[in-house]
Amino acid sequence: MIALLVMTDGRDDVLAETLASFAANVTGPISERWIHDDTGDRHHSAHLAELYPDFTVVTSPGRSGFGGAIRNAWSRLRLGSGARFVFHLEDDFTWNRPADLGELADLLDLYPHLAQIAYRRQAWNAEEIAAGGIVEQHPEDYTDCAAGELQWLEHRRFFTTNPSLYRFDLLERGWPAGAHSEGRFSLDLFADPARRCAFIGPRDSPPWVHHIGAKRKGKGY
Repeated sequence: MIALLVMTDGRDDVLAETLASFAANVTGPISERWIHDDTGDRHHSAHLAELYPDFTVVTSPGRSGFGGAIRNAWSRLRLGSGARFVFHLEDDFTWNRPADLGELADLLDLYPHLAQIAYRRQAWNAEEIAAGGIVEQHPEDYTDCAAGELQWLEHRRFFTTNPSLYRFDLLERGWPAGAHSEGRFSLDLFADPARRCAFIGPRDSPPWVHHIGAKRKGKGY
C-alpha cells in the first residue's frame, strides 16, 4: 500500500540513524522499501544493498543533485512500484514520538483535495527560529482541521520533501529540472485553487520529527 522512499547521497552515518529511528517509531502498511542513492557510485549502492537487504536500492549514473535525484527516484517507482502511496524520507530525520502512516493514508483517502500530509520538524532557518517554528512564522496561512481524534493543519504555502505521505499518482506530474525545484513544483501544484497540503497534528503540537542534517552534501537545491 505504501512505498517507503528514502533519499540519500552518501551520508551513511546519518542514514543509519534515520532508518533506526524510523524502525523504532513508525508503523503502517508499508509494502515496499526503496533507497535512492545519489552518490553515482555503483560500489556504494551495492554496499547499501548489503546493509539494507529489505530495500531496493536504485541510483543514476553520476550525481544528479536534489531535483534530479527526485526525478529519477519517481521515474524508477513509476516503473517498478505497485503502491498507492509514497512516504518520502530524506536521510537526515529522526522521530520524536511514534507515528502511524496508516492515519495519513486514511486522511488522503477521505480528503482528495489534500496533495500531501507531512510531519512537522523543528524550526531550522533563521526566520523560523525567530518566529518560534514553521507554523508560527505564518500562523494565518494555516487552517485547523479535525476528523474524530485526528487533527491537522491545511495550507497552500509549499509542497515539502520533509517526511511526508502523498499519493502515487502525484509522481505522474514529474519533478522540475533546475534550481529552486521544490518551490516551482509547489507553484505548479497550487495552480489548482482547491489543492492544499497539510501538517498532521494540532497547531500547538511540538515537532514530530527532528532534522539532524547539519550539512547538505547534495547539489542543486
